[in-house]
Amino acid sequence: MKQIKNIGIAAMALFLAGCDEIKFNGSMNILEQISFSQSQGKTVTVAPGQFASKVTFSGNNSKKKIKFEIKNADPATEVKLEFDKNIEIGETFNITAAQLKQNFDLAGTMATKVENSPEYSGYEGCSYQYPQTVCRSNKSADEAVSAKAAAVVSEFAAVEAVEVPEASNPEMVDRGHPNPGQFNNVPHTPVCYTNWVTRPGQRYVRYFVRSTLRDIEANFLQNGKTLGSFKGGSKQNETVYTYQSDCR
Repeated sequence: MKQIKNIGIAAMALFLAGCDEIKFNGSMNILEQISFSQSQGKTVTVAPGQFASKVTFSGNNSKKKIKFEIKNADPATEVKLEFDKNIEIGETFNITAAQLKQNFDLAGTMATKVENSPEYSGYEGCSYQYPQTVCRSNKSADEAVSAKAAAVVSEFAAVEAVEVPEASNPEMVDRGHPNPGQFNNVPHTPVCYTNWVTRPGQRYVRYFVRSTLRDIEANFLQNGKTLGSFKGGSKQNETVYTYQSDCR
């Protein structure tokens, strides 16, 4: 059985303080011609009629927005309203013409209901970070050491050539030895570091689906007269995890 909760002003106010959106599908019923003032001095006029419409509520840190997409033509007529971020839309609302910068008020009601599904469980795909040790030769540093060592060997060989001439005899040099001299064939010293690699995996989860349903009725009012109205509904689903194992 589904668990049902009702939420009101607090939930809606919390939403509009963020940057998400609430989208409604419904119908716009225009009783008298409505003129909407838009940006850059433009005006959009909608004639009487009943039209399928979409309405999107959104907000940011400076203002809140309502966008109407009225299917009275092809493409649909788009209208945007903006108002101060501190104006709340809850169970009941009334945004004045001055606040909207329009020639009408926008007033209405919004009912919000939350339903939680039964709990589900199973495995789902995931990804995790796996450490890999990577080693590379520090060639440039080792070449500098080898060059310095070669200079020392050269100087040492010059002295030996004077004091012990027979040392220059090729027969006295063991060329089969892997490191015939103290500084000859110095191997490169590896430089190692940890590289994190993303790998696919699985995890065991338990969760339920939270559905938020909203019904709205908004009226366009001018001097106590209703110019038109919008009625619509919205449903948003959210997966709520109650347990998540490690990803492996």
